[in-house]
Amino acid sequence: MSDPKSVEAADPAKKTSKITGPVDEDATVVASETEIMCYWNDEEFGSGNRISSEGKNYECSNGLWVEV
Repeated sequence: MSDPKSVEAADPAKKTSKITGPVDEDATVVASETEIMCYWNDEEFGSGNRISSEGKNYECSNGLWVEV
């Protein structure tokens, strides 16, 4: 997998998807046939895309940013 894209801190005036904490190894993942996109400061990202902001890495997963 490629390195995460470096982005600015989330701007509350722009569209940014919900951020959730790290997921433990026993977590259940719900899959959908329809891909739900993530947004960060109005920029759209697909599931599996990773970003880096303020020293933390996140992965887009069904419309949520999951800290990895």
